[in-house]
Amino acid sequence: MKIARIETIPLAIPHEHGGPPPAWGGQAWQGLSILLVRVETEEGATGWGEAFSYNCMAAVEAVIEGTVAPILIGRDATDIAALNRDLQQALHLFGRYGITMFAISAVDIALWDLAGKRAGLPLGQLLGGPASPPPVPGYASLFKYRDPALVAETTRAALAEGYPAIKLHETGEPEIAAARAALGDGVPLCTDTNCPWTPAEALGMARRLKTYDLHWLEEPIFPPEDFAALARLQRESGVDLACGENACTAFEFRRMLDAGAVRYVQPSVTKVGGVTEFLKVVTLAEGAGVTVMPHSPYFGPGWLATLQLIAAMPLAGGPGGPWVERFYTRLEATLYPGFVSPARDGHFAVPTGPGLGAEPDADVIRDYRVPA
Repeated sequence: MKIARIETIPLAIPHEHGGPPPAWGGQAWQGLSILLVRVETEEGATGWGEAFSYNCMAAVEAVIEGTVAPILIGRDATDIAALNRDLQQALHLFGRYGITMFAISAVDIALWDLAGKRAGLPLGQLLGGPASPPPVPGYASLFKYRDPALVAETTRAALAEGYPAIKLHETGEPEIAAARAALGDGVPLCTDTNCPWTPAEALGMARRLKTYDLHWLEEPIFPPEDFAALARLQRESGVDLACGENACTAFEFRRMLDAGAVRYVQPSVTKVGGVTEFLKVVTLAEGAGVTVMPHSPYFGPGWLATLQLIAAMPLAGGPGGPWVERFYTRLEATLYPGFVSPARDGHFAVPTGPGLGAEPDADVIRDYRVPA
């Protein structure tokens, strides 16, 4: 089963989250960016993947088309582990992290989609999970509002929709205090700070925020790979930390875990190196006694892959098991009706079709494709 074609399909879907447009890389993010990757074999079988592409879509697309695809065309689509390693080795000159790994992640996800379809099984079951997985608990991942009243309002709205946990993207104490007041006691509250502080600043903030009973404090230090500083912060503050959305390959997660840096690791299947590297991170986390909480603020094949991976994890659907991160926003259209919104009470159904479990809506691809 040889790879015949690799196609990139950029989408931009309008969405509404109730606040100002978020910004990454110095640019406002006006639409929901999804970079689909379609891998087709000589037999006509197709697999779908997704690369992380918020405000970097053109660069990731160029890497896939200019470096990844030429290496893979004509290769055996069933030899996924070897293809992943060969890509990492061949492209290491361009960096082991960032956009290169986003591109590799996308084709790896597509190859696993093909593998599940070939076996006639959903990916989660192919990886050892149950044939009928329970719904996956999710948490509402709010955008950054910088407004305590808006934070409280949006927190109450997500809670009313049945989400069992809430995550903010706030760095200010008034906003975090407003969320805790809106939630009351007992509901898990997290905040992703996106690497704003020095180690000393982070320690001061963690001590101030401890009163709000954070379930975790996410990425409080820049740079995020300063695992020794994270480990010190966790020890000295007594606040559980989470990290990993910016980590690529299992090697970086091994360094993180060896340092005792976090209580929760957050591999992102569209960034870490795809399903292949994600599975390695799960094994490392199990050995270290650390909980996997996947990073998944996306709505394409990476979202389905995350649901399938969680379905195959130990404790999935039970106490102490992983949650799925759902960006708290309303999409104008969705590639996967029935799977990107909660099935019930903040829990998400795992699709049971072969591969990733469902095919993307062709009409949505047609209507929201970014012109070349």
